[in-house]
This record gives sequence, C-alpha cells and structure tokens, in this order.
Amino acid sequence: MRVLADRIRGVERRVRYLGLGLVVLAAGFLLTGRWQLALGVAVGALLGWVLTDPVRITWAVFVIAFAVPVTIDVGYPTNPSYALLLVLFLLAAWGRVLRAERDGWPPKALAAALLLPACAVLAGLVHWHGVKPIAVGVAPLLCFGVLAWHLAEEARHDRRTVRRIAEALTWFSVAVAVFAKYQTASRSWPIFDQFAYDWTYTSAFDATRAVGLSGHPIIYGTFAMAMVLVALTLRGRFWYVPVTANLVGLVLSGTRSAWVGTVLALGVWLFLQWRKVSWRGLGATAAVAAVTFTLVAVNPPALRPDTTTAAPTPSPAAPAASSAAPAPESPAATLSPAAPSPATPSPAAPAPPAASSLPPEPGAPTPAAPTASAVDSVDVAGSRISDPASADARFTRMSVVWDGITSDWSTVVFGNGPEANVRFLENVGIGDGQAQVFDNTYLTFWYNFGLIGLACLLALLVLLYRHLRSLPARLLLVGFAAQIFFFDVWLWLGAVAVLLLAVALGAADNPSLSARSLPVPRRRQPGAHPAAGPRQPAAGAAAGSGSAPALPGPRPRWPAGRCR
Repeated sequence: MRVLADRIRGVERRVRYLGLGLVVLAAGFLLTGRWQLALGVAVGALLGWVLTDPVRITWAVFVIAFAVPVTIDVGYPTNPSYALLLVLFLLAAWGRVLRAERDGWPPKALAAALLLPACAVLAGLVHWHGVKPIAVGVAPLLCFGVLAWHLAEEARHDRRTVRRIAEALTWFSVAVAVFAKYQTASRSWPIFDQFAYDWTYTSAFDATRAVGLSGHPIIYGTFAMAMVLVALTLRGRFWYVPVTANLVGLVLSGTRSAWVGTVLALGVWLFLQWRKVSWRGLGATAAVAAVTFTLVAVNPPALRPDTTTAAPTPSPAAPAASSAAPAPESPAATLSPAAPSPATPSPAAPAPPAASSLPPEPGAPTPAAPTASAVDSVDVAGSRISDPASADARFTRMSVVWDGITSDWSTVVFGNGPEANVRFLENVGIGDGQAQVFDNTYLTFWYNFGLIGLACLLALLVLLYRHLRSLPARLLLVGFAAQIFFFDVWLWLGAVAVLLLAVALGAADNPSLSARSLPVPRRRQPGAHPAAGPRQPAAGAAAGSGSAPALPGPRPRWPAGRCR
C-alpha cells in the first residue's frame, strides 16, 4: 500500500484531478442507470492511460486481439471486427509516433507493411468497382501491416517485454482452457449464449465444441495451437502446465485445421531439435499425452447439464453485416444443434439474400433439453476426424473459386478486385446449404488480388520464416500458414494475432528486421581506472575551453597482466 501511495503522490496534480473527475463522472452515470456511458468513460480513460506509453500499447494489442471476442456486439458504431481493428490500428500508429524520434521510419518495415495493401489497390484499379470496395479490402491489410511493424520495432528494442507478454498469454490460456472444459461439460457457452449477436455464435449451434473466449471454435483452436507452441518452445517455469491445458482445449475445440497446423509445427520442431531427443523427453511427452486424454475424457458430475431447462436462445438479432465482415455460417436445414458442425464458419461475406437461388437462411432453432449424460468429448473429437461433410464442402468451394480465378487471363494475374468474393457470395452464392464463404485464405486472396497478390503473400510468409531466427516464431508461422488453408482469416483478430505474435517473437531475437541497427553501449571493463591510460578531454570541456576536440583513434591496449 505504501508503494501504491508513493506512486499516486508521484503523479502530476492535473493528472490526479483528471482521474478523479473521470471516476466521479462514471459513478454519476452508474447512479442514473446509464451503465453504457459509464463503461464508455472507463474504456476511454483506460485507452488514454495506455496511449501514454508504447510498452502499454504492446500489451494492449495482444490483450484486445486475444481476449475481446468479435462475436459479441456491445454497441459498436460498425461491425465488431472493424471497430476493434480500428482501435488496434490507432494504438499501433500512435505507438510509432511516440517512437518516431528514436527509430525513424525504416524503409524495409514500411515496404513490408504496405506490400499486401499495394496488391489490393492494383487489383482494384484493374477491375474497377468503385472506391468503397478498394477501401474496405485494403483497410484490414493496412491495419495488420502497421500492427506488425509496430510490434517488430518494439520487440527489437525491448526483447524482455515481448517474451514476458508471450509467457503471460500462456498462463492466461490455462484459465481459458478451464472455461472451455466447462463449456463442453455443461453444454453451454456462458456470456456468449446471452450476448452473442447471432445464434450461430452460441451453444445452440453446436454445444459439443468449446469456444473459449472467442465465441467461435475455430478461433479458439487457433489460440490453443499458438499457446501450445509458445509454451513448448519458451520453456518457462512449469511449462508443461500450459502445454497440457492448451492441448485439452485444442481437442475440445474440434478444430481440425488447428490440429493439422499443430502436427506440422511439431514435426518441424522435432526436425530442428532431433539431436536433443532423449528418453526423459519421451517420458514427459507420454505423461503429457496421458494427462491430456484424461482431462478430455473426464466430465465432472457437477458440470453436467441441467435436464430441467433448455439451453438458452440468444435474444439479440444479428445486425446488418457490412461487406467482408465476419458472418455466421449458414448451416444445412437438417443440422441438429447438438451435432458437430459439418462446415467450419469463417469470417467472410454475409449469407446471400433470400431472393437468390439459394434457400433462405434458417432461423435460430429452439434447442432441445440436454440429456443427463455428459458429452463424450473423445467420441466427439473422433467424429470430427471421420466426418467427411466439411471436406466435401471445401472441395466444392475450391472448384467454385478456381472457376472464378481462371475465367480470364486478367483474373488469373490481377484477380477480380477487392471484395470480389463478397459480391459473388451475395449475388450468386454456393448452393450447397453450407457456409457462404470460400474457407481458404490463399484461394480467396488469389480470387480477389490475383497471382501477384498470392505471390506476395507467400513470399512474405517465406521471408518471415527465413529471417526470424526464433524457434517459437517459426513454429507459429508454420502452424498459421497451414491453418489458413482451411478458412478465411483476415477479419478474425484472434487468428491474425498469432501471426503478429510470431513477428514480435522473431524480431526480439533478430534486430536486423529493421533498417536501423541498435546502438551498442560501450561497457566499462572490470578493473579499469580513470587514471589508466591517457585522459581524453570531454566534448563539453573542449568546447568550453575553445580547443579542438580530440580526434577519434584506436582504443588504448590493456597493459600486460591486467584482466579484461
């Protein structure tokens, strides 16, 4: 308490008065029942505090990206993904302004940040559909480019902060995994069932899969995959706890794309670390696998669903989705709410209107009362592997996207223009009753921005892997690059944050990512004494005396017998 009091007294008087005024204002709103305004005051004060320090900005970027779900609308002025992405962009841009005097504007970082937006602008100019599609298509790419630039620069200058954030996220993920276990055992999604803006983001859609804090099983699976890889490679204290917890969450999410990404990343890890394989490591692996299987299979009786009440159906209706915003999946009309989803939702275009050739989107079903027996999570995970419906849906989408790509030489090279996938899904659609998305980031990028855009995206991933010497960063890149083959990623902040975390961890171990090199401080050698060697006049003293400053020369050699 004394330390806290000293810190408060150390703050400027006007800042204390401002903070006291904001507290009084928020309390006044609460007393009058205007909790939304009180929340706005609190969030504004918190953002103002964050914006005063670039280190706080770095923390805030990852907290917002990983912990704030885009499936809940608390009254944002636009779609939640765009609103939160704008907040992250402003944080990163202001962080660069605060560091401008120290870092300058490195050309390599600027080129990397503007590469993909430039491809989007080129495709929009070749296939012109107005200014709005270009702006909507370029905005997410530009925001993520600036975010990556900011995080790379901060990590390059402050390696400890980035590693501290990564370790904190691994322990935060343990609590999220406990929440995920509760979701599947109770067959309910607390908070999301009450506040999700569409029924497909609630347990009424598929209560057998965990969503963590993301509101979507695919995005939670991505988060669990990233935390497994980070905890395994950073090896902090008790690292096996977050590894085991996130393996449990990864299985409970039922996200096969994250399973594929995890397996490939672990394969790369074994290839790079095969000389360090030992019997002790194999025993630890077997123990982690056994504990993971036990935690997945066991369902405590206290968490079993209540048979007297039905699962809640969210009351808010889905707002009008903007183009390219994350949209809920349009499941088949025969889909049971308790059965595993045959197709994986992805953030892409909204569902086509009823006037199109597709059947209208089904309304929110009334879920049946849960049975007394708990869900067998092992059987659910096995059914996710053996169910071919999602794979068939993706093959159908690949065929549709390929036809659109190869319709003309200009579409092969330059694509169909920004937001072309949205226009296709709104006006034509895919008539299989599944999600109205392409579910493949690479093909969607090629469809919109052409072979030039796809080549730039692949080159950017390859160059990042080549220049990032950090093992955690490389494994995150492998997992991310594999997973986005199965869904559209750009407007899911929690998924793209995995790529941003890889960039930050890699930049922390590789200062050459930016053009300007770090100044190397001259350390004072042990045993040195000011009297040793000839004394050089200080710059200030030379200037004050009117004499010319000493010219730089070779450093004096240490006398024989002296310790370096």
